[in-house]
Amino acid sequence: MPKFRAPGRVNIIGEHTDYNDGFVLPFAIDKYVEVEINRSSQYVFTSEKMKEQVRLQKYERLGKWTDYLMGVIWALEKLGYKTEPVEVNVSSNLPIGAGLSSSAALEIALAYGLNEVFNLKLDKMKLVEVGVKAEREFVGVRCGVMDQFTAVFGKKDHAIFLDTSTLNYEYVPLELKDFELALVDSNTKHELSSSEYNKRREECEAVLNKLGKGSFRQVTYEDLPKLDDVLRRRARHVLDENKRVSLAVRALKRSEFALLGSLLFESHVSLRDLYEVSCDETDFIVGFLKGELGILGARMVGGGFGGSILVLARKGYLGGVFERLEESYLRNFKKRPSLIRIQSNDGVHMVM
Repeated sequence: MPKFRAPGRVNIIGEHTDYNDGFVLPFAIDKYVEVEINRSSQYVFTSEKMKEQVRLQKYERLGKWTDYLMGVIWALEKLGYKTEPVEVNVSSNLPIGAGLSSSAALEIALAYGLNEVFNLKLDKMKLVEVGVKAEREFVGVRCGVMDQFTAVFGKKDHAIFLDTSTLNYEYVPLELKDFELALVDSNTKHELSSSEYNKRREECEAVLNKLGKGSFRQVTYEDLPKLDDVLRRRARHVLDENKRVSLAVRALKRSEFALLGSLLFESHVSLRDLYEVSCDETDFIVGFLKGELGILGARMVGGGFGGSILVLARKGYLGGVFERLEESYLRNFKKRPSLIRIQSNDGVHMVM
């Protein structure tokens, strides 16, 4: 029986820019969600990781992991594609709540699988549209397009330089040579993450309304004095972060890893001070890493208020640094972080 596998993603840089028509630089990783699909007389969703089985007769929001699956089925129907009830078995080695987009991986794995099972003839861009529609309109998280796009278009040994305004993209070779990218999971997820995420979107929309502009691509630094303090900081982050993405692409192409690392540290400061989506735990990890030999850069990834830190390190250094970090973090927060080694990976595909 075939299974359908979609990867999580790590965004090297370009945080909270994807829903603002900005630039991002993600890559798909070797941590994934896998679904097995069988036709059924009712909807049956089983998750190995959640240790739960849910049976439904109709489209229903339950405020839990099943909403991402039912959202995909709902989105397909809204877009005019006919499916039938299915039994879906979900397995995953992708950490939940670590800022690695487990939700988009789940959506895209199911959308791809239903496309195969029911011969819907969806192309790659339509798969992205289905995943985004499911999350925005059924689940209720006003996400950008980056996560679903990466889950579909990911390419091993490459990052994706994506313009979320036009969906034009370029594969950038991810040739790190004597360096590596890894994650430190804070093992923290604050409850306000979803509500504050939507609030940041509303604040960015308020920037556009205040300036009378239709897209953040029309916003300039000269516009910033026209905004109040909070909106000015939000807009400044988006403008600065877009510049950092372009610089990071150049740094990767030229193997300028010191520059790439400094951009990661700058991004974290901006996310902490201007966009205000960091937290004590992630700030502590980044601050600790900044003083360590062999660490070139680090920043929080994902929506914020917990989750993981992306680290750019010289090969051979991270293990020892993490041991010292773990000890210090445990003393301060009474919990342990996790080190997650990652490799780049391809986008969604079928596995036998």
